[in-house]
Amino acid sequence: MNSKIDNGLDKNGKPVSLKSVLEKDINRLNSVSGEDYFDIDKSIHKIRKSLKSISAILLLFEVQFDRIEYLNRKSLIKSLSKQFGAVREPYVLLQTLSKIEEKLKCFNGSNLYELRYNLDLQYNSLVNDLIKRFGAIQDEKGAIIKLAGELNKLDVDFKHKLLRERLLISFQKSRRLFLKLNLSSSSHEYHKFRKWCKIFYHQMIVLNRIRQQKMSKKRKKLFKLTEYLGNEHDLQLLYQYLSTHYPELSKLSEAIFMFKIKRLRKKALALYPKISY
Repeated sequence: MNSKIDNGLDKNGKPVSLKSVLEKDINRLNSVSGEDYFDIDKSIHKIRKSLKSISAILLLFEVQFDRIEYLNRKSLIKSLSKQFGAVREPYVLLQTLSKIEEKLKCFNGSNLYELRYNLDLQYNSLVNDLIKRFGAIQDEKGAIIKLAGELNKLDVDFKHKLLRERLLISFQKSRRLFLKLNLSSSSHEYHKFRKWCKIFYHQMIVLNRIRQQKMSKKRKKLFKLTEYLGNEHDLQLLYQYLSTHYPELSKLSEAIFMFKIKRLRKKALALYPKISY
């Protein structure tokens, strides 16, 4: 291990700061403009991605923060992330339907037409609501950017050992959840597993940003794993939506959904053991 890095210096021998670690996430938040709200994936997805990354960074340095301050910051990020998550859900349902729609056409066509029509209405209403709430959303973004600014003022230790220990904890949590999984586990159990895989992924990126270690191959596998789990979660959301609003269609299409969900689960379960720490 390079002694400079072990002492909290980057590969050029310059002191590492939280500002440099958070810079990419803050730039991503600032890059979301008013026009982007016409495309949910360009706006809300980018904002939520940064929120998850900042949250993972907070967790990486958790033991170095005052406990009450840490919980308050975490609560703010979690609250905003939930708000943006609720806003994005109709978009996810619509996008997932587009991927599976051809398979569903052999069932009740009128139900399928009505489903797409209603999701389109929800999506268009969502976009219009975002435009109306532009000022409020900007304020919410501002709260996160302000939080990041406060974090920049904190004196934290970037030494290799401390960060490696925290990263190991995140990996161990994902591993414990993995060992309990099988193809028949609940969607909640898979969602929890995905959550810790995402935390581990974002924390690995942080270590790469400050040049603590390079894990490019491992990160690519971990990203692929979270994509499998994300697609599995989206299919679960759509199936739950159908079960609530179109029970006849959900019953007829259950085999299709279960096949696709289990196929993604098999890929995730096979890939995870290749992501060692």
